[in-house]
Amino acid sequence: MPNVSRKISLATSNFTSSNGILVIPDVSVDGTTNYESVTLQLNLGTGTLSILDATPKDTSFSPTALETMSGGGVKADFHGCARSGHNQLTCLMKVVSLNNDASIDVFPRLSKLFDNLSKEYIASSATAFDQIFSGDFSFRAIQGIPIEVKLIYNSIDPSASLVSTFQPYFFLNGSFTKGNFRNIDF
Repeated sequence: MPNVSRKISLATSNFTSSNGILVIPDVSVDGTTNYESVTLQLNLGTGTLSILDATPKDTSFSPTALETMSGGGVKADFHGCARSGHNQLTCLMKVVSLNNDASIDVFPRLSKLFDNLSKEYIASSATAFDQIFSGDFSFRAIQGIPIEVKLIYNSIDPSASLVSTFQPYFFLNGSFTKGNFRNIDF
């Protein structure tokens, strides 16, 4: 039988028989250590395996939504803000279309953040789908699949210790929606 490369899906894991690579997302070890993904190389001929990569899960944000905003059949769960660099904050939203596939527009330049020193900041960029956007952007959300959207704010006053107000701005499936989340520790 010729050597045919096949890709087998094990739940949400992926195995490629041609190179023996198994990628497993969202791995917990003993219920405490979490990994975003673990990549193994399996040698079924010798019965051995090697760990090629184990990417730790980012624990900067709450695993559960702190608050929720919705509009146009789309829900955006807010998971908090965290320091992400020198004088930088990143705020995480998980956006999901509830009823059908939906068009989502994100407006970083309209998304404001106020610190506990009454200073106002505008998002300098955003990320989604492992891409960085310096301006407004759109994407298509598939029903029921959450998409992580991070808004990034630069030049945060180092004396600030709290986000007094976070106001992300979205166009959710035909409806303008602005969040108003308050008193967020980072």
